[in-house]
This record gives sequence, structure tokens and C-alpha cells, in this order.
Amino acid sequence: MNHQWAAITAGALLATLVASHGWAQEIAIQNTRGLSFGSFVAGSGGSVAVSPSGLRSAGGDVLLLRSGEGFAAEFTVTGDTQATYTIQLPGDDFVTLTGPGSGMVINAFTSAPSGAGGQLSAGGTQTLTVGGALNVGSAQTPGVYAGTFSVILNYN
Repeated sequence: MNHQWAAITAGALLATLVASHGWAQEIAIQNTRGLSFGSFVAGSGGSVAVSPSGLRSAGGDVLLLRSGEGFAAEFTVTGDTQATYTIQLPGDDFVTLTGPGSGMVINAFTSAPSGAGGQLSAGGTQTLTVGGALNVGSAQTPGVYAGTFSVILNYN
């Protein structure tokens, strides 16, 4: 295994959207932490995945570095008390992180809660976390890579 030993750090900050369906209060989302894939060495390529709970794993010839841990994106959702909502995440091959080398695509976005599972508390809030899988190219150029993606919420 021939690794390029310079670290790559990749993450995505989130652009958020607000949606409403005529409720007394709009549902809103605020990004409190961006999605980070942490630092890694590309080797001959593969993937880095971060789960909604923040667990990081590598596939292929990617080597994770402890000096740059990854973490799931985190949002605070606010709106009507006890309201339920749906979550729409980006599709595959839609979000690209850019940096000093070739762009890297994020796929397999996942969230907790997921899909139609969002429900605000009695205080009208809930924490939403988002993870995904980053496709890493062979001998990906070392450096910092960044991008944005949107999460769309709608009341049920």
C-alpha cells in the first residue's frame, strides 16, 4: 500500500432552508455544527463515512488520521409545539467538496431522526444530525476541502 502521507481535511457547512405550510409558526432550522469527514490519507482511493451519531469509518485504501476526527452535522429545529415534520436531504452525486485537488462527491446522506420521523418537543425544538459518505479519489491532493448542502424541512 503506497500512501500519500499528507493529510486531507474535508467538511461541509450547511445552507438551510425554512419551509411552512400555513401553521401558526414557521418551522426553522439553524446549523450549529458542520459535517466533517476529518483528516485522512487518500492512498489509492475509497471513502470516508460519518454516521448521524458521529461514528467515522473508511473504505478502500483510505487511512483515517486520529489528529482530525470527523463529526456529524448538527441542527436545531424550531417551530410549533409537538409538530411533526419531514426531512429532505440531498441526493447522491449532488454535493461536491472543492479544494486544491479534484472535487470529492458526498453520497448516502442520512439523518437522525430520518425521513418523516421528526417531531418537535413540548418546547417546540429538536436536534437533527446529518451524516454522509465522501468518495475519495486515488492520490487525492492533500489540503482542506469544503462545500455546502441544503436540508429541507416541511410540516406534515
